[in-house]
Amino acid sequence: MVVATWNLENLLRPGSESGPSDEAAYDAKLAELARVIGELAPDVLRVQEIGGLGPLEDLRDRLDGDWHAASSELPDGRGIRVGFLSRLELGDVTHVGDFPEGLQPVQVGDDGQTIEAMGRGEELVGGLGP
Repeated sequence: MVVATWNLENLLRPGSESGPSDEAAYDAKLAELARVIGELAPDVLRVQEIGGLGPLEDLRDRLDGDWHAASSELPDGRGIRVGFLSRLELGDVTHVGDFPEGLQPVQVGDDGQTIEAMGRGEELVGGLGP
């Protein structure tokens, strides 16, 4: 099994803040991402910086074969999320934002600022395959 991770850098639909300027730029990005994913041939791909399930499904639809997609329901302040693309069926997906019990707040700035939850939610997949 090949598992990969990739920050897709603002995979957002046109018209979104920080998204591509037009449909042609969006299509070009999707085409290039699909090409590289095809070359890497992962079974499971963890992705970061997506604008929700819609753009992730747009990418999934460009890939050869049957793929499954899941996106976090817990975006950061800009609406950016994380997600999965998988050739294997995704089992139960749980959306997690809070740190596990017992984990102390994490310092995120030189001024001592801390956080007690993830900036973007994560998904935990309960299993892969049928």
